[in-house]
Amino acid sequence: MNDRSRRLALIPILFLGVFFATPHRVQSAQTQAAAPQAKNIFHLKYVTEETVYLDAGRNAGLQQGMLLHLVHADPNGGTTDAVRFQGQEPIADVRIFSVADSSSAAEIVKSREALTAGDIAYLDVESVHLREAQSNAIDSENYPVVVTFSYGDPLDEEIRATTVSPQAAARIENQMRGRIGWDLGTLSEPGGLSSRQVGLLVQADMSRLGGTYWNFTGYWRGRLNSQSTGSGRGATPVTLNDLINRTYHLGLFYQNPDSLVTLGVGRLYLPWASSLSTIDGGYIGRRLTQTVTVGAFGGSTPDPTSWSYSPNQHIAGTFLNYERGDFQHQRISSTMGLATTTIGWHVAREFAFFENTLSLGRAFSVYNSLQADNGRNVIVGVVGGSYKTGITQSFTSVRYQPITLLSFNINHNYLRNLPTFDPTLISTGLVDQYLFQGLNGGVRLEFPYHIAVSTDIGRSKNSTDTASSWNQMYGVNFGDIRGSGVQLDLRYTKFNSSFGRGTYEYVALSRNLSERLHVQVQGGTQHLNSSFSANSSSRFVTGTADWTIGSRYFMEGLYTWNTGTSLNYRQMNLTFGYRFGGSLRK
Repeated sequence: MNDRSRRLALIPILFLGVFFATPHRVQSAQTQAAAPQAKNIFHLKYVTEETVYLDAGRNAGLQQGMLLHLVHADPNGGTTDAVRFQGQEPIADVRIFSVADSSSAAEIVKSREALTAGDIAYLDVESVHLREAQSNAIDSENYPVVVTFSYGDPLDEEIRATTVSPQAAARIENQMRGRIGWDLGTLSEPGGLSSRQVGLLVQADMSRLGGTYWNFTGYWRGRLNSQSTGSGRGATPVTLNDLINRTYHLGLFYQNPDSLVTLGVGRLYLPWASSLSTIDGGYIGRRLTQTVTVGAFGGSTPDPTSWSYSPNQHIAGTFLNYERGDFQHQRISSTMGLATTTIGWHVAREFAFFENTLSLGRAFSVYNSLQADNGRNVIVGVVGGSYKTGITQSFTSVRYQPITLLSFNINHNYLRNLPTFDPTLISTGLVDQYLFQGLNGGVRLEFPYHIAVSTDIGRSKNSTDTASSWNQMYGVNFGDIRGSGVQLDLRYTKFNSSFGRGTYEYVALSRNLSERLHVQVQGGTQHLNSSFSANSSSRFVTGTADWTIGSRYFMEGLYTWNTGTSLNYRQMNLTFGYRFGGSLRK
């Protein structure tokens, strides 16, 4: 392998949030102007071992006992209120125990990853209703106290709060929250073909089960059965929504800070090497020292956004991780391991994998993931060809953020073999990571009025290409149009890679019509010239609505229209379900 093919890199994933709204109608002169919509997402200002401090407090409607979920911020700065509805598995849950006017302190109820200043916190749906229902009056019996910190002074001023009740300050055990829904749907195709589908939706947030350190969290949605009608009945096609549902995570996790062992079972990432993509299976890790962890993992690989996706594929392997430092100063994480994949129980790949991260505060970071294969002969019927000995795949990304509103990135993406993700997903933006091959650079800039623009431009060069070609990616995000909560995302990409060349356009609109009703519309077109896919041109529009009914029930509706060279259908789904845990305003 020549030196050029050994360049390592990672293309930044331009994955903007999706949101829409219409401006509030002007009220009559006799009616007062509506109050501005309350914030639903916040930022971490400081993190200690068991506590986080938020950049919002009483003025934003936060109160003691409220539960918030945490996710990492978009590295390109594009995290918006849409994160509340994307089904993304939280990296941690926190509960507020102390509130000041413009800041608050929260106890870490559970955490699956290291937290850092700048991470995003958003209110649990029950806390949203609690904020709406409770008044801002302060109990006259409460008195000011000073909340001290384990070290340093995380805020530039003391957090002064009312008396903390034992119930709010105690670590939460036996928390049982979630939703379960029954899915009924229809799928119509040209020629009078149709099918009826029955499915299930599960969304869980269950921590410290039975007072233990077992947690059951995440989101899953899928078919239970399908019945086709009409002439020439055959297998029900895999739809765009079916593919997206495979990217969600739901699992049972054991995380005891006093134990040397941690494990997880379900649909999940390997926490120490997320570049291996999603597995349906499990992992176990054992801490040898404060900085070194060893473990093993195994399962099937259902995620169609993976660069090495193949139906009926399984993976198993072992790993060693070294981690030191913290996100506020310097942090190093390095993982290496060996893995084997099989298809139809025949060995497909034997490879070593590496994943390394170096960060200096929030301003600078370097990330690299790499897989190197032991050479094997081609398997008949497997897309991607044979695997020669040497580096098969690598991503490298260098990111610099001099100020909060401006960030730069330089990336390199190398794939020796053809990627085998499902090309149907190109227009959704979920596989942007693999559209650019070679060196590229990007910039993201935020403007006043919650407007952000981003672009990535580079020259694509595969190891088998005779010449380079230009790739372009542009995005515009309107995060809060005219202060109404309106959000709009637009994206355009032109690519020329080893698997094909083409373009895609994507638009997403969404809005909370009320605290109980959320609507969203997404649409996209893609044009692909590739021997990898017969679906050279396609368009889709998807509309969804999520409505909370009373204190315990919810209803979701979905309609998708998809037309293309080889895939045409209309899909409708109605979900009715039950919400359990906590209490909601009726």
